[in-house]
Amino acid sequence: MQVLIVTDSFKESLDAKQVAQAIADGVTSIDPNIKTRCIPFSDGGEGALGVLENHAEGVIEECPTVDALGRPKSAHYFRFNKGQKAWVELSQASGLAHIEKEARNPLITSTYGTGLLIKDAIEKGCKEIILGIGGSATNDGGAGIFQALDGQLLDHEGHHLTSGGGALVSLEKIIMPDHLTGIAWRVACDVQNPLLGPQGASAVYGPQKGASQKGVEQLEKSLTHLSKIIEQQCHQKVTLLEGGGAAGGTAAGMVGFFGAQLTSGFGLLSELIGLEQKVKQADLIFTAEGKIDQQSLQGKVPVGVARIAKKYGKKCIGLAGIVEPPFSSLYDQGFSGVFNLQQGPISLQESKENAYQLLSATTGRVFQFYLNSILK
Repeated sequence: MQVLIVTDSFKESLDAKQVAQAIADGVTSIDPNIKTRCIPFSDGGEGALGVLENHAEGVIEECPTVDALGRPKSAHYFRFNKGQKAWVELSQASGLAHIEKEARNPLITSTYGTGLLIKDAIEKGCKEIILGIGGSATNDGGAGIFQALDGQLLDHEGHHLTSGGGALVSLEKIIMPDHLTGIAWRVACDVQNPLLGPQGASAVYGPQKGASQKGVEQLEKSLTHLSKIIEQQCHQKVTLLEGGGAAGGTAAGMVGFFGAQLTSGFGLLSELIGLEQKVKQADLIFTAEGKIDQQSLQGKVPVGVARIAKKYGKKCIGLAGIVEPPFSSLYDQGFSGVFNLQQGPISLQESKENAYQLLSATTGRVFQFYLNSILK
């Protein structure tokens, strides 16, 4: 029997590799002879580089850049073996994790550092850029990326805009760079939030990145103005774009500035590493992340894995710290069962601190039940 384990991280607790190993330990605690295959995975945002490094042909490139506050740092991206395609992970340079809590402010944070990674890839000969978004510290509509690639954003006096989402309200003119013709752009995006409104980038994600209520209102005005200027000067309508609000509007900006194609991050990454074939070869699949709920249906790792398993008639078990109803919609996606980890009353902090042991123990119980059911 071959058990395939495809996992995302448990945020603030275990990374995807640790989650996979905990499940593998649970399986082999029941039968040490079972073959397990672990694939720590990502929905196209944080963690995608590790997936590509372990399962795709290419190299990790290191590049000097800046974080979302403009402070020097080093970051990485993945360049595929043929050399003309790169995967750039926005969180590598412009991620929230690099900014201290007290310094977080999406009115001034910028995606400029991500643009420097893209620029390096293009200078090395890449003609296709895949941008994985997620975990950003920014709300600048991708303006920083545009500026790093030599695009100009000018105010009514012809001055270059300063960094950050707050400055966009002064945008008057967009001047496109003249050296990016022939570049194919794709954005790995699995959220459905639009750019503007109560479900938009500023309202939903701004507070998570340090914005006050007043700051959220300023950011909403800025992105509204940016979308208006993009429509007028770049002839791209981005306000109603499904997923345009991802990464502080970076998805909308990439479409507006460069005509990028938004595509499923999970689907794209699974295609690049041949995940479907690996599911097809397995006898049982385990998948997991910190929380499985209705938002997971938008393209999170466990649901993506369950859908592939359903396609090939495979049993797929979902594990999570929290599993929220209605469960029927999760079963419809292809899960054979979904289970949370708690074995009794326990605080959230205790759950995080003991996640590895809880995950391994739950896996063991579920796997024993599976073996008993198929041996009857």
